[in-house]
Parts: sequence; structure tokens; C-alpha cells
Amino acid sequence: VFQKRRVPETPTTCDMAKRARLSGVSPLARASARSKVEDVQKILKDADSDGDSLLSLEELQSYLGDYLGYGQLEIREFFNEHKSEVGKVDLAGLQRGFARLNPYLIGKRNGCTIWRKPGAVCAPGAQVNIEDLVDCKVYICDKTEQTFVDECSGCEVLIGPCEGATFVRDCKNCTFWVATRQLRTRGCTGCSFYLHSHTEPIIEASKELRFAPFAASYAGLADHMAAAKMDPGKNFWNAIYDFTGRADGANWRILSLGECRELELHDGDALGDWQCPSPELSHELLCTAPLTSDETHGQSMTQIPQTRPQLPEATGAKASREVVSDEVVPKAGPQPAPEAKNEAMTGGSGGGYPGATGGAGAVAAAAPAAAARQKSKFIKVRSLTPDSQGVSLFA
Repeated sequence: VFQKRRVPETPTTCDMAKRARLSGVSPLARASARSKVEDVQKILKDADSDGDSLLSLEELQSYLGDYLGYGQLEIREFFNEHKSEVGKVDLAGLQRGFARLNPYLIGKRNGCTIWRKPGAVCAPGAQVNIEDLVDCKVYICDKTEQTFVDECSGCEVLIGPCEGATFVRDCKNCTFWVATRQLRTRGCTGCSFYLHSHTEPIIEASKELRFAPFAASYAGLADHMAAAKMDPGKNFWNAIYDFTGRADGANWRILSLGECRELELHDGDALGDWQCPSPELSHELLCTAPLTSDETHGQSMTQIPQTRPQLPEATGAKASREVVSDEVVPKAGPQPAPEAKNEAMTGGSGGGYPGATGGAGAVAAAAPAAAARQKSKFIKVRSLTPDSQGVSLFA
């Protein structure tokens, strides 16, 4: 009588004990293309739960997702790109993609979705750099000390409460949800800002910018704003000072309510409540007079024209709300097309990465190569009516 031998299975994320979220500086803070093999081995050992010197998808989800606060879509893409012939990531594969795992430096990507969840980048002195991205979605759902966004195109970026300054430079056709002590832009064109700023925002050498009050939600946002000492009722979002202002018109305007997009983020499949501590968007809020500040920016010396735009017209349209959930469990088989009256659900592509979207009601076409990969598992719902000083840790 022959008895079939049972081969032990690799533990799944359900079998593994969930690792507690990191507190402090990420062990990947210095990850770069120049990292020594010993540093890569240390991370491999820390993430390897079964001691086989290989990393399964589940082990990466536990280490990068549960422990370090990365998004499931990004983890799945990394695994698919760097796994070996045995179906797991070995030391060589981890070293190849090591620079991409630096939580504070997000750059040189196309059509990707990147999450940094609470605890991922909030270490004291940490600086977040987002650069050279095309058609990407970046959700920094954490408190930061200073943030730089450079040379991005067609991207959507959420930056959680920033205790210092947020610099946005040389970006085109991007949408930003930003809560910061101070916003400074330079060389930007065609970008929208849903802004909470505790000082007058400064723009320079920029044109066709659009502004509205901050309108985003994720679990822990209110706590992050409180920790950053931000008062939701004190917002200089429309007190714009333009260092390249002109007398014959403004380089920026205020969005109408029907153009506004609220962003609601959820960590996982379960949806919760809207958790934005800022006032609800309304036509009256968009038309409110700007707050005044004691800061002068040198206006009395330079006499730069500050032409304000006309106020938006009341059209009766409401702001749309986009609901995005990080992928947790892959769904098998094709998904049925949604039936929508006031809702539109769209999926992205690229190894589970959502593609770019245009303005409200428009979805940009994904690249042919990306379309062949796995569909993302998030949804977007539109027109829902309810309602670093640089400590350069990566260097």
C-alpha cells in the first residue's frame, strides 16, 4: 500500500502572524543601487519567515506591507518582476530591485500606484522625494517633515500632513491633495491643488494652476493633522502669492464645485467613513475671502502684481468623490462591467497598478504593454452624493 506524501505548503498571509507596523526609521531608508550585498542579505533574513533564503509573495506582503506600510499593488509588482525561476525572490532578485524599496525616494516609474501607509515615512528628520513619475498614483498616508515633488507628469499625488514645506517643481498636468505648513511651486503647468496650508502658498514661474480646499480622507488623517499642529479651520488655500504675477491676468484660478474631486482612501477592502477633518466642500467655501497673514514675501519692495482670478460660478453641480482601496486579496476571473447612473468604476493596469485618469469623468487609455498585465482591484466611484532638511535617509 502506497501512501501519498503531503508536501508542506508555504504559509499564506492568513497563516502568518501579522507583523506590527514599524515605529521609527525604516530599515530600507538607505536602500539604493549602491547598497552592499550584506545590507541586502540583512533585509532578506529579516523578511524570510521560513528560513529558506527565498521570499514568497506572502513573506513580502508581511514584511513590506504589514511591517513597513507599502501598498499591496506595489508589492505584487515587485514580486512578479524580481522572482526567480523557482517562483520566489532570491538574493540576486532582491538586490536588483533594492533601490525601488526605499520608502523615502519614489522615482523613475511609469503607470504605477504607490502607497505609504501610516508609520511608513514619519520618522523624525525624514524627507520624502517624489520625482520623475509619469501617469502614477502616489498616496502618502502618513505624516511627513518635508516633501519634494519634481518633474512629474499626469500623476495624482496625496501628501499627508507635512510639518514643514512641500515643494512642487516642474510638474505638468498633475493633481495634488496636500496638507502642509507651506506650499511652494515653481515651473508647474496645468496642475490642480486641493490644499490645506498654514501659510500663504507661493507659486513661481507657473501657469494654469487650479486651487480648491483640501478634500481627502484616510484612516488616521485627523490624528496626523493634530500631530502636525494643523488647525483644520485655518487654511490659506486661496491666499496665493505669485512671484511672477502679472497685471493682465492671473496664473491660477479657483475650481468650481462641479470640477472638484474628493479623494477617499481605504487600506484594504473594507470601506469606512469619510475622515477628512477639513470643512466640507461647497460653493460658498470656494468663494470665501482669503485669510490674511503677517508675512509679506517682500511685496513692498518688489511691487509684483497680484491679480486675483474671478470667483467660480454656481452651476448646481456637486463635487465627485473617488474611492480607492488598496488590493488585499486577488480576485479571480473577469469582473463584470458596472451599471452606473451616478457612479463610474474604473480599473487600471500594469501588474495590478491602476492607470492614469484624466479629469472628472475621463479615463486615460493605458499603455498596450500595461494592459496585458493583471487588473487592479480598486474601484473609483464618481459623483457619490452623501453625504528632507534633509537628513536624506536614502543617501
